[in-house]
Amino acid sequence: MKLLVTGGAGFIGANFVYYWLEKHPGDEIRVIDALTYAGNLENLRPIIKKIKFFEADINDRAKVHDAIKGVDAIVHFAAESHVDRSIFDPSRYWQTNVRGTALLLDEAVKLKVPRFHHISTDEVYGELPLNSDEKFTEKTPYSPRPDNLYALSKAEADNVVLDFSKKTDMFITISNCSNNYGPYQFPEKFIPIAVTNLIDGIRVPLHGDGRNVRDWIHTSDHASAIDLILEKGKKGETYLVGSNNDRDNKYIAERVVTLFGKGLDEIRHVPDRHSNDRRYAIDATKIITELGWKPKVGRENFDDGLKETIKWYRNNQDWWRPLLKRRAMITDDNRAISAFITLDRETGKTKFIFGRFEEKDKSEVKKSDLKEHFVEENLVRHEIVMKNLRAKKWYQDSSSMIKEEIDKLALDPSTFGYVEDLAARADTLVGDTILRLTKIVHAEEKFGIYGIATWFEVVDNKKEMRSEGFYSWGWGPKSGAKLLVLVRRKGEITHFAFQREQKFPAGGVMYNLAGGFPRLNESVLDFIIRSLKRDLNLDVRNNGVTLNEIISLGRVSPDTGMTNNHPNLYAVIVDFEEKKYPEVQAGDKFEENVGIVLWPVGEISEMVNKCDDSYFLAAMARLTLSGIYTINLSENSRKND
Repeated sequence: MKLLVTGGAGFIGANFVYYWLEKHPGDEIRVIDALTYAGNLENLRPIIKKIKFFEADINDRAKVHDAIKGVDAIVHFAAESHVDRSIFDPSRYWQTNVRGTALLLDEAVKLKVPRFHHISTDEVYGELPLNSDEKFTEKTPYSPRPDNLYALSKAEADNVVLDFSKKTDMFITISNCSNNYGPYQFPEKFIPIAVTNLIDGIRVPLHGDGRNVRDWIHTSDHASAIDLILEKGKKGETYLVGSNNDRDNKYIAERVVTLFGKGLDEIRHVPDRHSNDRRYAIDATKIITELGWKPKVGRENFDDGLKETIKWYRNNQDWWRPLLKRRAMITDDNRAISAFITLDRETGKTKFIFGRFEEKDKSEVKKSDLKEHFVEENLVRHEIVMKNLRAKKWYQDSSSMIKEEIDKLALDPSTFGYVEDLAARADTLVGDTILRLTKIVHAEEKFGIYGIATWFEVVDNKKEMRSEGFYSWGWGPKSGAKLLVLVRRKGEITHFAFQREQKFPAGGVMYNLAGGFPRLNESVLDFIIRSLKRDLNLDVRNNGVTLNEIISLGRVSPDTGMTNNHPNLYAVIVDFEEKKYPEVQAGDKFEENVGIVLWPVGEISEMVNKCDDSYFLAAMARLTLSGIYTINLSENSRKND
């Protein structure tokens, strides 16, 4: 048998390759991997001569064609999975996880590959109630709004795979797995952080109250499940893979510390990560009863799996120590190296560290009519959104005029997000039934469509009719971002930078954070660079100002009940040289009537009392609770938590 493994240099993919070589030594294994942040050729170094390795992105059609030609089966692990990185490069997640999956399937069909298995995640189902016995099954509906771009893109990839399964004769299966642990896991993940910190005498960070629950499976058991699905799985079926081992994070931390031989005082409680789902749990009854699968390391002998993992990290420090220094580069649209991801081992969180911009192979970006090429450049995403929308009962029962208006908005890059928002709406509203969409109102196109008002006809269980309306930005529910900018001089954060500007609804001059709407497919990094220049006249590409760090503070809902919008908040650290506002020293205020405001950190309580901007107040609260930075409100200083 000739087997192609995509993403085979990643944690789970590499362990699968090791498993397959041991169980099926006569088979030919090919691996294709782009060797991005989590892909590590060192994972395969001991067996590199036993496999055929292709270094390539799965969107590279020519290389994918070469890798696939002649294989009997494809096991598709390749995916962008670094959730924190997704906020800076969202288009990569769509390109790799959705479009890349479609391209693989397309080439597999052309080359008549008989078997395709797609690896997915339990995150596509959303979260479960914390205090319940509920578990995900193959019948659990996908979450209408997965909480992070990784989960959202994986859910859409699953839909692409299911569509191919229905439209072609290829034998396709899907598996959705719980949290994996074991050898070769990147050291930023929970169990590896705990073990490597203990090795280096650093306390184990436990986020929040430690009650968040994940379902843990040893990666070797995951590999055996895939093997069995390839052998006995039924065409077009989905199998959930878990070992009945749902445990809260506090339990995991305590077991790792105890099995390592340390006391529980080695655990350090730190502020929670934002948008941290409370509970995942998998019911693997289907794969157990129908295919006869059984995990070797389950709930009863979980300690054995943890002991083996601890031993592996102790014995393989030459593998994981270099990864702590590895830089996952983030680039702006000029292809200048601008940032890298680093791990804060004290808090168990990732940070984005920026330095002076280095010019690297700048190239002209071809200007084109975005609207003309919008659907072509976003074809997979557009097709999925429209398919989801047309499956809604309320959409089917809406008038042809309404449908034509929605189709028109879906072709405009400035309003496509609104259509995505509609496509995610359920057919019910807290038990009441949404019958149809009756009215859409927005500005004329020549003025630019900022927001869109929508009305639905709804009936309750007493058969009483009413109208329900909501307002959405054209860019969709997660569009927009606001920046809490912190000014640092000589290593000390001294001021907040924001602006005073005329605000139309308020009818006067108001304090406001920098930020606003992104452009089509604009990365967060480019958006932030542009917003700093436009709103605060801070140009990080020139001398005097250096972008140092960006910290995601999560999303906020400023007007729940009126809109679906959840704009993002970011804390942005910029370094000022002496020549930038030299007249403003630590503790001094600089405040123009209209324009930039530099407000001393030590007097921020005064600003909190006088400024009623919800974004500013939410950003301040999130920043002080982030765990990475603590702003001392009584002194002009910043200290590490």
